[in-house]
Amino acid sequence: MIVIGQGAMQTNVNANRRRGITLVEVIVVIIIVALFLGLLIPSILGAREAARRTQCKNNLKQIGLALHNYHDTSNTFPPGYVLGENSPYLGWGWGVMITPYIDGSPYYSRISGRFGNGLQHEFLNAQLNPSYPGYKCPSSPATNTIPHASVVSTDVDEWQVTPGTIDVPDTFSRLTYFGVAGYLQERVGGIAPQASGEPPAAEPFVNAGSLGNIGMPFSLEHRYCDHQNFGGIFGQNSRVRLKDIHDGTSQVIMVGERYVPRNTGANSIGHGTWIGVPDCTTAAGLAMSLGDTSIRLNAGARTRTETTGFGSHHSGGAHFLLADGSVRFLANSMNIQSYRMVSVIDDNPPGDEF
Repeated sequence: MIVIGQGAMQTNVNANRRRGITLVEVIVVIIIVALFLGLLIPSILGAREAARRTQCKNNLKQIGLALHNYHDTSNTFPPGYVLGENSPYLGWGWGVMITPYIDGSPYYSRISGRFGNGLQHEFLNAQLNPSYPGYKCPSSPATNTIPHASVVSTDVDEWQVTPGTIDVPDTFSRLTYFGVAGYLQERVGGIAPQASGEPPAAEPFVNAGSLGNIGMPFSLEHRYCDHQNFGGIFGQNSRVRLKDIHDGTSQVIMVGERYVPRNTGANSIGHGTWIGVPDCTTAAGLAMSLGDTSIRLNAGARTRTETTGFGSHHSGGAHFLLADGSVRFLANSMNIQSYRMVSVIDDNPPGDEF
């Protein structure tokens, strides 16, 4: 007979117990994994945003190369948008004009013969509205087409434009980079360079110096948005040359990015399309291709408020293309007067801050 001692039995029981995992150990493992993920996920998200910021900057560099190639060919930068004296409303913008220089020659060949017809005759043709990834910031959460666009449906009579009457949903391809128009100058009813850049609480996108709000009747002398009134590179029928930029090409912003407003209604202000300006009689229409510096940079970014200005989905500021082709990230804290001065081609240079 074999007798198993009490000590041996106790050893086997203890061995069986050690093979299990206690609740405390499970909790410790969960805590360690949570801490690891808490450290890892922000790093991954940060790396992705850094990559998106780099791509955004590269998009603007490519736009800059295209604009300078256009200038080399035409001895001027393209117009912000086109308006004829007596013709169908045109509205084609700078984004269309540079497509031959951003691998868009086939598109330009299809559409160049249609420029005389104007947007109101062509907007339903899907082939005329391709999406270009280089016209959209990769950090933008927006769809590839804008939800609504009011299009002028009448002819222009001695530069006078009847407001648009056709609402076109989900047709025009998205733009998140906008030509810098400057801001409405004080001498024509606008604002002083040092005026506050804080938007009014009631209507955040309305400012005496912003697009479509010049405080006076529309006329040939006081057009809604041209480089003469706003002082920037882009505007209605603008033809700005490098030699016209008296402040120096390294001191003037030419194209900037804008966050996409949360409001997607028919009259929402701040959405953009690279096709141009479907309606130049409203701030919403003008802001589809142009931007102004009347309100401080990124003023409404946190809540994605409607705006005619500039901003981004990046933190801390926004990217801008300068007239010399370089790209710079401007901080939200930039002095409002300096911000406005760099948007104008013949003002004084902004100084050391820029």
